[in-house]
Amino acid sequence: MKIVKAVLVAMALVIIAAPLPSEALISHAEAKRIWNKVAEPTALTALPFYIKDEKTPNAWVTNGESVTVTTGLLDILDTEAELYVVFAHEAGHVKLNHLHKSASRSAGLSIAAAVLGQLLGGNIAGTAVNVGANLVNSGWSREQEIEADDYSVELAVKMGEDPVGMYSAISKLAKINNTQPSGFNSHPPDDRRLTHIKNKILELKPHAKFPEN
Repeated sequence: MKIVKAVLVAMALVIIAAPLPSEALISHAEAKRIWNKVAEPTALTALPFYIKDEKTPNAWVTNGESVTVTTGLLDILDTEAELYVVFAHEAGHVKLNHLHKSASRSAGLSIAAAVLGQLLGGNIAGTAVNVGANLVNSGWSREQEIEADDYSVELAVKMGEDPVGMYSAISKLAKINNTQPSGFNSHPPDDRRLTHIKNKILELKPHAKFPEN
């Protein structure tokens, strides 16, 4: 009987000492649910939602007609708040009409390049026109990224979500050196952007707590 008790005690100790399963990453179903939390108040429920199997952490809107997030981004975000504000950031690009503004800027550069080419001759016109035409596909301007950041923070506060998720998500992207500029990371995060986000959050939530970098 004593031997049986000893075995049972030993088994109990093994169970207690065994490591608990690590916290699951954000699943595809959870990502879709979080996007819906952003899409409903922004009237973007009609946009198709895609998850791309790609290691590069990223998210983007395509011509304002769909939203995509990579598995790489889902792998580095730890909280729902972080993914919420990323999606809110992308929604901001649509709601702030950034696609139209970028297209207009691209067209303006192409026209200016054509005029310059006529004056200077050579292949300058064709080269510059191509540069202008590719501008829309090269990512948003720094100003548009900041506007989308602000939109994300404001939406999170309005909807009762945690806006600090934006600061946390951007901080994590800033630590990834091999991220190629595109979509959500079209401008690699820098200290100025993080400072702006932090100040924007404190403007709306003066007692917000931020993670240590």
